[in-house]
Amino acid sequence: MDVLFTPQKIKDLEIKNRIVVPPMVCFSFAGEDGFVTEKNIIHYENLAKGGSGLIIVEATCVSKDGRLSPDQLGIWTDDFIEGLSKIAEVCHKYGAKVFIQLHHGGLRTHNAVCANTITSSDYTDGKISSRGMSIEEIYSVQQDFIDATIRAEKAGFDGIELHGAHSYLMTQFFSEKVNKREDGYGGNFENRMRFATEIITSIKKNVKENFILGIRMGCNENGLENSIAMAKKFEALGLDYLHVSTGFDNTQIDLEVPKGFLGNWIVYGAAKIKEQVNIPVIAVNSIKSGEEARFLIDNKFVDLVAIGRAQLADYNFVNHIKEGQPVVKCLGCRPCKWFTNGDNCPRHLK
Repeated sequence: MDVLFTPQKIKDLEIKNRIVVPPMVCFSFAGEDGFVTEKNIIHYENLAKGGSGLIIVEATCVSKDGRLSPDQLGIWTDDFIEGLSKIAEVCHKYGAKVFIQLHHGGLRTHNAVCANTITSSDYTDGKISSRGMSIEEIYSVQQDFIDATIRAEKAGFDGIELHGAHSYLMTQFFSEKVNKREDGYGGNFENRMRFATEIITSIKKNVKENFILGIRMGCNENGLENSIAMAKKFEALGLDYLHVSTGFDNTQIDLEVPKGFLGNWIVYGAAKIKEQVNIPVIAVNSIKSGEEARFLIDNKFVDLVAIGRAQLADYNFVNHIKEGQPVVKCLGCRPCKWFTNGDNCPRHLK
């Protein structure tokens, strides 16, 4: 039996296999207004045809002034529901479950979007500066996440993933490197978690019981032990799964990856977090082959594996490994063409 192609449940939602399309922003696909275009729909249709059990739609911004790019997908008004529903529909058409990742850039907001960027507390690193949020702004952005979740449910998604990783706003509250607040949203562990805690608590009151709630988090947020404490907190709050990546930056965890482990320190961090929680854990980062994915699932290091660039290079990656056929391998372009325009990916050029 190929365990990689056995079902996995997240709460009551059954996913047909263990392979996930992680959220990857398609720069230039959406218009500057943030609305879904035909290119977005075709992209997700191709991924769904490819066979993954779960698709997590790219970081979609909850606030107009929090976008990481002027052409990032938006979900800050009801006007976006119609377009986003077409993505959910086309994923479901091919048997994939589909979540959408909800995002705010905080200090990583693009200057063309907002010159007066906000973060947990006043911050500068010599290259980028951002001002601390007022209490009123905290409440406003929290409400943006709650409202965006309600819109996602209306659009037909099976769940949402909060973006609490990769240096964006939530991790700017989690991180001791950024969050120097001296009120209830900074300082000790509980206070640094409060921004996300209040969002999660409110979301659960505003969606149906079977709507899936998860978070992308770092395994290295103030260290692995702190990240494990975060994971346990998220489970206690009622989140249904964890998608483990990196936090505010790429500082490696203190543990050395064991010899023979097929995965880097980020994937190993996900495995260590899974040991401490009872909800499903998704591993991500540079997992490029069926062999690596099977190793992680067969040995129960994690519950699902997110495979990104390999599926961008070969939309039929999952079907190919299931059928034992060769895959079209990612060429590892530096920088990846998808960071500017996926149409220029050499694997898709006609």
